[in-house]
Formats: sequence, structure tokens, C-alpha cells
Amino acid sequence: VFLASTGVIGEPLDTSKFSHLLAGLVSDGKPNLWTEAAKAIMTTDTYPKVATQTVKLGDADVTINGISKGAGMIAPDMATMLSFIATDAPIAAPVLQDLLSRGTAKTFNAVTVDSDTSTSDTLLLFATGKAAKRGAPEITDPRDARLGQFRRALGKVLKSLALQVVRDGEGARKQVEVTV
Repeated sequence: VFLASTGVIGEPLDTSKFSHLLAGLVSDGKPNLWTEAAKAIMTTDTYPKVATQTVKLGDADVTINGISKGAGMIAPDMATMLSFIATDAPIAAPVLQDLLSRGTAKTFNAVTVDSDTSTSDTLLLFATGKAAKRGAPEITDPRDARLGQFRRALGKVLKSLALQVVRDGEGARKQVEVTV
């Protein structure tokens, strides 16, 4: 269970609108509702932001799914943005943190929508480890050579989501990408 919030800063959240739904989330949940989840977190976004990559880890296919929302106040080092990424790869939390930190530097932490920065950002990466049952090796070292394809696929998911957030920025009519 994790918490994330976005919306009008300082506005109390009316939990009566959703608290009655919480009990059924686990029992009613389905594995492939990423687009629906992306729609559920939209505020002023005009479309759901979803990215998926599937790669080999050892001899097993692993999937990386991600969703984002964020339409304004996106300056370098993020802003009022939510992004959630999950994989079934059996990768240890410290390795995930290393991968995410490196991948974020060239993606989410390098975009600007309106040059305003806020205090409300969330980017979370989860690994369920379920692919271990299909033969994916457990990765506990960030230097493990078997991470190559996974690292590149995670980078593609991060870049896709970051660019989708930029394209859908409040008032955005153009997108410019600068490579230095």
C-alpha cells in the first residue's frame, strides 16, 4: 500500500468519495488495468499516460508497466506529477533505487512544462518478483550484467512517460527536445 496525492494545494481531501471502495480493491483487482489506473489519477490531464516494455531477464520474459499524470508545474526535478512503475522482475529494492535514480536523471528530472516547481511529486518503482516463478533470476547487485536489457527498457518507459507528461502540459502547444 502506498499513498500519493495531487490536486489543489492545501485543499482537504474528501475521503467519503472513495473510502467505501478501499475494501474491495484487493479482491476485485485485475492485473491488466493500467489504462484504467492512469485515467483514475488524471486531474487536468487530457489523456492517460501509459508505457510498457517486455524484455528477457535470464530466460524469462519480464514486464515493466508505468503510468503518469501531470499537466502543470513541471520544472527540472519534477513537480506536481505522479508516476508509478511496476515490474514482475525479481530485483532487490536497492538495485531498483539505483536504476530509478540513474534513469530519472535523464528523463523526469530533465523536463520543464511551465518552469514552476512545486513540492508535490511522486515517482515510485515496484518489483513484485513474480517472474521468478517463470525462471527469472533474482538480481541483488546493480552491476549484474543481466540487468542490461532491463535497464534499457526501464529507460524507455521513463522517457516515454516523461515525454507524454510534457506533451500534455497545461497550455502546451509545442515540444522542444534539447540534447547537450
